[in-house]
Amino acid sequence: MAQTLGATTACSRPVADADWRPHHEHVGQTGVAIRPNLYIAIGISGAIQHLAGVNSSKVIVVVNKDPEAPFFKAATYGVCADLFDVIPQLNEAIKRFKTASN
Repeated sequence: MAQTLGATTACSRPVADADWRPHHEHVGQTGVAIRPNLYIAIGISGAIQHLAGVNSSKVIVVVNKDPEAPFFKAATYGVCADLFDVIPQLNEAIKRFKTASN
């Protein structure tokens, strides 16, 4: 979806520590702080350490299946659903929109 949007990816510390994403993408209290116009948190609970790195974002969209995920309190928009159900559909909708807009 990042490629479809022409966006940059970021991650939480556990993801960087597990070497799933590069450490320079780690956003949070011990990582980098970012201020994008749109931050889409996919499957991230929103621990206070991560929120510290994204709380200056203009719009925060959260997709998480846990209705108690702390990120929902900081979200501009929230989708309480499984990311594996939502993201493929959202990605396809974005592709259709971009095609129709051209």
